Amino acid sequence: MKYQIPKYIDTIPKSDKIYRLAWRLTSLFLFKPFSLPFFNSWRIFLLKIFGAKIGQYCNVYASVYIPSPRNLSMGVHSTLGPQVKLHFGKTIVGNKVTVSQRTYLCSATHDTSSINLPFISGQIVIEDFAWIAAEAFIMTDTVIGEGAIVGARAVVIKDVSPWTMVGGNPAKFIKNRIIKD
Repeated sequence: MKYQIPKYIDTIPKSDKIYRLAWRLTSLFLFKPFSLPFFNSWRIFLLKIFGAKIGQYCNVYASVYIPSPRNLSMGVHSTLGPQVKLHFGKTIVGNKVTVSQRTYLCSATHDTSSINLPFISGQIVIEDFAWIAAEAFIMTDTVIGEGAIVGARAVVIKDVSPWTMVGGNPAKFIKNRIIKD
């Protein structure tokens, strides 16, 4: 079947593009250069100015890629590790959550039923006490349940049950997480 090439339709509002440009410039000059742990409070302050909701005692590394801080919400005592990448959709991180280095939280996608592939914003929810290990990929519209662990380099394309461990590509159940202390 042959299709005529359609006219590109941009579904992202201009106001959002201006906001993201302002954040990108701020990030480039005032967020990323301040990489020492001492500057964590400064980085959190900047994120909050741009609309992020971040609880006390959180840690966000300077190398984290956050394209839209107003779509980020973090509970208390949570960490976004080195080189974590967020996408344009909502990312909701609970309390005492660790998102390890080079993880990609892909909270948006495209409508594959349209030839134009329009942008679709979704969300990722990571509930309290969860751990996302290094280099994992979390797809949009998924929930990582309370206390769940996503193994290193796992690819999560559907919800992860509370207090379980998953791993692999695609991520599969490994075992229940049992706390002994």
